[in-house]
Amino acid sequence: MKRKTIVPRPDYRESIEALGFDYHIDYWKENAYYCLSEAEVETLETATAEAYRLYCEAADYLIEQQPEKLERMLNLTPEIVEQIRDSWEADELSLYGRFDFMLDRQGVPRILEFNADTPTSLLEASVIQWQWKETCFPDADQYNGIHEGLVQSWEDLFEEGSILHLAGALDNAEDVGNLQYLASTAREAGLSTRVIDINALNLQEGTFYDPSGEKVERCFKLYPWEWMVDESPDGCMADVQWVEPIWKLVMSNKAILTTLYELFPDSPYVLPAFLSRPQQGLFCKKPVYAREGHNVSVLDIRNWEEQVRVPETAGDYNKGAYIYQQYVEPTAYDGYYPIIGSWIIGGEPGGIGIRENRTEITDNLSAFVPHIIV
Repeated sequence: MKRKTIVPRPDYRESIEALGFDYHIDYWKENAYYCLSEAEVETLETATAEAYRLYCEAADYLIEQQPEKLERMLNLTPEIVEQIRDSWEADELSLYGRFDFMLDRQGVPRILEFNADTPTSLLEASVIQWQWKETCFPDADQYNGIHEGLVQSWEDLFEEGSILHLAGALDNAEDVGNLQYLASTAREAGLSTRVIDINALNLQEGTFYDPSGEKVERCFKLYPWEWMVDESPDGCMADVQWVEPIWKLVMSNKAILTTLYELFPDSPYVLPAFLSRPQQGLFCKKPVYAREGHNVSVLDIRNWEEQVRVPETAGDYNKGAYIYQQYVEPTAYDGYYPIIGSWIIGGEPGGIGIRENRTEITDNLSAFVPHIIV
């Protein structure tokens, strides 16, 4: 993989805003791009499919064989764990998810985490970087079947003509952009969509209604399951076909990384990870429930004593449990550290987006940089 500089399109802001990407200040970058070979793309596709298989096996192990451990590990009630098991055994379908990979010095994708419940960076990974490619490198290819995969996944989830609500925080421009884009892919699949604020869902006797009084039967929620469980446990039991299903809660936290290592210690993609602080080594310390690189630090642990290599980033997730994941020495590209977001859509690899930062921890301000295959 190589990083190359380029002169941005003179009208790129107008071009991406016309596609609904209006929350891009200092985030979407066109002064550089990444080049990947066909072999590197194949490596990423293989790693993504295998990572999802491993996650499914780890989830099955926790749900079916270790429900008490699942309760303790994620601080869940027996009722919620039972709801998770019912959802898992009913094989409720998933729309999408995004793995975050770091390429190690040998070019092997190492799993940093799985954004299994509410992944964003979707519009830019699918439509925006494809438009950039078509304009700047029309003869090149791009590892990007995200849009087509989403349309097909909606078709697999719901019958044509079904009504789908999409709920999220409508006071957040990024959430609105992702919700509107997902609604457009659902309409392309033949669904009738309603985009509403998550706080406008009205629960009455086990049934949700939207502000117009329409019953909510199918709902995509851009809202984390752990928040739902904490704020509205009764709502988790409502008669709604949620996307993502509640079993995704088992995959969307960092604690499952420790189970992944417990079950698959020899996988080239899995990093050692522990629920308690190791005695020795270089580790990335992450909250079990966290997003956007918040409250993450890098520690050099020697005989139980911590030396901070990278101070903990700011955030609101420092009140709960942490996990310790073995640190991967990143490769710098022109002084930037890229993270590859690899999408799994309908259970299949769907394409990638690349984000980069000057620091070793990727956060919500890390730039999105497009790519091509050479």
